[in-house]
Amino acid sequence: MNISVIFLILAIVINATGNILMKAGVMAEPVKLSDGIIPFVLSYLTNFKLMIGIICFGIALVFYTKVLERINLSIAYPMMTSCGLIIVTLWSLFVFHEKLSAVQFGGLFMIIGGIWLLNMH
Repeated sequence: MNISVIFLILAIVINATGNILMKAGVMAEPVKLSDGIIPFVLSYLTNFKLMIGIICFGIALVFYTKVLERINLSIAYPMMTSCGLIIVTLWSLFVFHEKLSAVQFGGLFMIIGGIWLLNMH
């Protein structure tokens, strides 16, 4: 397997993990926007899951920029966003117990079909 593909997979998984951790963080401890700027900033800085999620975005960015050195942006970006969407959606369904409508499920399957079409040579 090509190192760029490995880096793309790492970027996708770490980015999705960042989104999942941020959601878990704000579910456990909502950000205190209405209490003023100091409590707002402190609610971010003291929320462990939220901060680790933000750090995951930075790590994913490092891998993704290495991917862009060798894979076309027109392939890398759709792969990054759509695969991340699938991971986050599945996590949301099975762990956060969020609901999707039939139309949303249809859209998810269309995205999977799009990924397949993008990668045909």
